[in-house]
Amino acid sequence: MKKISLLVSTLGGAMGGYLLSNKKLRDELSNAKDAEAAAKSLGKHLQRDGKKIAQQVREFVESDEVQSNIGKAKKFTKKKTDEAKKELTKLVGTGANKVKAGAKRTATKAKTAAKKGVKRTKAKAKRAAVKTARSVKAKTRKLS
Repeated sequence: MKKISLLVSTLGGAMGGYLLSNKKLRDELSNAKDAEAAAKSLGKHLQRDGKKIAQQVREFVESDEVQSNIGKAKKFTKKKTDEAKKELTKLVGTGANKVKAGAKRTATKAKTAAKKGVKRTKAKAKRAAVKTARSVKAKTRKLS
């Protein structure tokens, strides 16, 4: 993405320089009747001088200064990407540990709840058995 923005700014600068250095083009653009006439005039001049402009732009982009800046941008991007990877790995690791701890707590709570449920069920069954036995004794007394 940096290369594209650098190229666009380079082209803009080259176009500005071209307009400043070409008096005939400036005169034609200022005397143009409408935008279409200005575009035609600019197109005509660019056709003539296009190779020269392209060569100058190419020289600028291939210059040592621009290439060193591209190298610096690559290093900076790599550094930031590595930092982001480390942070993401750390975050995922922390999340995994929290999930494990939560799972253990949930398992412990479920086990405790199951034990309480079993105890309550046994107690209810025992009470029901005692109640049934009492009612059976009471009925057998009435019959005797």
